[in-house]
Amino acid sequence: MIIPENRYNYPKKKRKSFKKPIVFTILLLISILIFIIINGNSPNKIFSTKIVSQEDITLDTLWDEGKYKELTERCEEIMITDPLNPEALIYNGFSYFFLGIAQFTLEDQLPLLDSAIINLRKALLLRSSPLSGKVNYILGKSYYHKGRFYLDQAIFYLNKSISLEYLNSDTYKYLGLSYSELGFYDEGIKYFLMSGEDEKDDMLYLVIGQTYHKLGDNTNSELYLKRAIEINDDLRVEIKSRFLLGKIYYENDELQKAEDQYNLILDKDPKSADAHYYLAEIYLKRENTIKARAEWRKTLELDPSHYGALLRLY
Repeated sequence: MIIPENRYNYPKKKRKSFKKPIVFTILLLISILIFIIINGNSPNKIFSTKIVSQEDITLDTLWDEGKYKELTERCEEIMITDPLNPEALIYNGFSYFFLGIAQFTLEDQLPLLDSAIINLRKALLLRSSPLSGKVNYILGKSYYHKGRFYLDQAIFYLNKSISLEYLNSDTYKYLGLSYSELGFYDEGIKYFLMSGEDEKDDMLYLVIGQTYHKLGDNTNSELYLKRAIEINDDLRVEIKSRFLLGKIYYENDELQKAEDQYNLILDKDPKSADAHYYLAEIYLKRENTIKARAEWRKTLELDPSHYGALLRLY
């Protein structure tokens, strides 16, 4: 039997061509080199991506970016091993203060304000405490926001910050508020006026007008209430100012001026039950009982539980 010659002639394997991968590699290297030349970077910079860890972010950076919650967390971590670190204590106190005043209710504010006070008072115990003027200033504001029973502490620390030559734009305003809320209206006015020299503030002018009224100085009260209305950026400030002006005019028997104020309030806020009530009181003083009763009824339509109108009608 003759075996065909092609039986053992297996097809020859084709040799792989390395030309294409070599060309591709060369082109890739050329592209990289061109990229390096254009961008002026070294190969090390291109291939090394620096990962910024949380530890690389400084307390200053977090403070500048207003990331108060992250800042308090970082400060608390630092103080686990270094409980008297002045920088951590101060940043922690400042951050807790701003977190506190951002809350809507006093119940939510108080724990944060307490944390601010604890950290800042610790910072003041250190001999080399930096920023002591600003620390006292923030302490004063923290105590003010804690309420009436802490106003003496607010006054103490705000005055201390001034003695350390730290004076912020609202320092005098907070001192004026603290003294006034304690009933020291003369001192309050003094600081309010010092604050008003540097800034035009509708709320500040309203408070000055209210304080002068409590002192029985209706002339100056009227002056500052009108200023508050002139520059007001807040409708609530205007309405409060007009209510007090109406009261002053009513007490001085300037009934037409008082009536004008309450009508202006109703132009801004047609649902103001109190404005209708005080208009009724003006008409009663003029002995126009028909108009007075009509205004009392309007008062009760808007506020069925209005004590003054209920007392007058029933």
